[in-house]
Amino acid sequence: MLKFFLLYYLEFSYLSIYLKIILNSDYHLKWKRTPRTVLIVKKPKDNTTEEALITIANWLHKEYPNINIIVEQEVANNLIKKIPFIHVLHDKKEYPKIVDFVITLGGDGTILHTSSLFPKEVPPIISFSLGTLGFLLPYNIKHYKEGISNVIKGNVKLLLRMRIAVSIHDKNDEVIKLNELDQGFKIIFLIVATPTGSTAYSLSAGGPIVHPSVQSLLLTPICPRSLSFRPALLPPYSTIHLSLDDKSRGSVVVNIDGKDYYDLNIGEYVEVQMSPYPIPCINQETKKITWKKHINSLLKWNQKFEGFANQLNHHTYSF
Repeated sequence: MLKFFLLYYLEFSYLSIYLKIILNSDYHLKWKRTPRTVLIVKKPKDNTTEEALITIANWLHKEYPNINIIVEQEVANNLIKKIPFIHVLHDKKEYPKIVDFVITLGGDGTILHTSSLFPKEVPPIISFSLGTLGFLLPYNIKHYKEGISNVIKGNVKLLLRMRIAVSIHDKNDEVIKLNELDQGFKIIFLIVATPTGSTAYSLSAGGPIVHPSVQSLLLTPICPRSLSFRPALLPPYSTIHLSLDDKSRGSVVVNIDGKDYYDLNIGEYVEVQMSPYPIPCINQETKKITWKKHINSLLKWNQKFEGFANQLNHHTYSF
């Protein structure tokens, strides 16, 4: 059996508090100096994003010759002859020190990969969709010139997407593994997610949809045996402690952001809390592209099923 409890940094007793909060989620980018280096990250083994990268790199090199263009090693190996002015940092630990902002070409997974390159501070990220609409993709590739130019000028708004810090401890409280996560992780039958991850696996398991501006931690059980074990939304200052019951018959698997796996044994535990290093995603300043529109178009949120039935009638399926 998996057990968990919450530790709060703020504790109140016999105290009633009335708070009037004015929420303003608009953050504006302001450069201390003109950006000098951009990292372009593309979806791997994809011709469409490769062509887009070549186009954007050539345009940047022409319009902003003083900006250095960095790509990952695998991309450079394939494109160095077509765009010989690109650079590679062989030590990825140097990214936070050198990169001023990032351009991603692909889907939501490309942004999550980009985040993994920056364990702590993350530079502003402008993301372009290429034929697919994702929750993290505010810009269409057709508007790359305007979008990138606004970033360089500092004329953009930022959405700070929360990350969580996950550490795995052994019986002696020594840290075995430490990760900064964008979406969340799961332990066999329990998901701990960020608001960004609320529309991923957590949603499939019956968790709530949470706006990315609402800083919170999501606990979503997967097929719980107890009907009382329901999804919970916790405040951002919570610390979640997950461990196995002493009477458990075996270990459980910890899956971190869908990439890393770890067998959690009796006496070991996982600790989760909000990371102090969010992802500054660049938002497109238009009322036409909103979070509400994304959940309506991608999830068909609160829409009737008659339209889907008509769409299915126009397709032939064979099994």
